[in-house]
Amino acid sequence: MSLLAQAAIAAVFIFLGQAGTTVKGAYDVLVSMAIISYFIPYLLMFASMIRLQREPAGPEVIRVPGGRPVAVLLAALGLTVTTVSIVLALIPAEDEPRKLLAVVKVAGLTILLVAGGALVYFFGSRRAHDRR
Repeated sequence: MSLLAQAAIAAVFIFLGQAGTTVKGAYDVLVSMAIISYFIPYLLMFASMIRLQREPAGPEVIRVPGGRPVAVLLAALGLTVTTVSIVLALIPAEDEPRKLLAVVKVAGLTILLVAGGALVYFFGSRRAHDRR
């Protein structure tokens, strides 16, 4: 059942990505969506590394060599590179005839994809909590 649901949702995304563009344009939209959705967890990971440098480390924790300044610098570098990658994924190809539509499709479908995942997580964790 879950595979059928995933196939139906993927078909909707493919159909929406195809709207108003060529097959190449639709492929570019889907690739950009994938890049952005894959990089969002990295943004959270790098931000959490910066945040966790405020906490004292336990005896079992292995710190980044160079301590807090190096850890914050590396996390900030990762955060910056990941953010730039996401912004570049939003820029449509030169041969895209409707550039604004391409950007809106990538951003809108990515938000829809992430929101759908958040809803599945919310309802799944709620159901797991109710079972306890």
